Amino acid sequence: MKILIRDGDWWLGEQLAASLGDDGHVTTMVPYSAELGHYEATDELVAGHDAVVILGYNNGPSDESDPSKIIDRSTRQHYNLLHAASEAGVQRCVYVSSLQLFDDYEENLTVTEKWRSLPPTDDVPLLACHLGEIVAKEFARDRLIQVATVRLGFPIIQGDRAAAEASSETAAVSADDAIAAIKEALTSDSLAQWQDIHIQSRVANQRYLMHAAQDLLGIEG
Repeated sequence: MKILIRDGDWWLGEQLAASLGDDGHVTTMVPYSAELGHYEATDELVAGHDAVVILGYNNGPSDESDPSKIIDRSTRQHYNLLHAASEAGVQRCVYVSSLQLFDDYEENLTVTEKWRSLPPTDDVPLLACHLGEIVAKEFARDRLIQVATVRLGFPIIQGDRAAAEASSETAAVSADDAIAAIKEALTSDSLAQWQDIHIQSRVANQRYLMHAAQDLLGIEG
């Protein structure tokens, strides 16, 4: 299986690529700075791949502060990438989003994948992440490519589940758990054409339910 990872310069993307490589998959890394236009170079980039992973919530380089560039990356550029992928016959996209889109709900509520997200207007990277979800969803609705939206808990903790538990954060996810979920979403035969999946580590007072992850990916919730 050949997999293209968009925003491979983020440490999570690098760890995901390494883990996929350990399983015998081939990955192509596309850095944050790469311009994905509606032209032949983007078509050539996706050609021959079986799946695309888009790391939708990533602030990018620390010197990137232009809101228009951040929004452009998650809308126009992701549209171009998904259009090229669908034209090339790529079967699946895993869009990695964030459970921070649900942070404004009270912690005592049992938020599931069926709840509506609450994107902020004052956090541009998170708003861009939400817009990226919408772009990916439209491709799935048109049945051009299958999309699994994996919303990760926060913060993302380097290491295994024990590291997440030690953080005392009720919505935390360990890097190991996050990567395991993304890999399952890439290969599961149980997903709908468009599927939302919530992922966090099992920690004390766990904030989010993970029904889809349990039922479709076989991940403990």
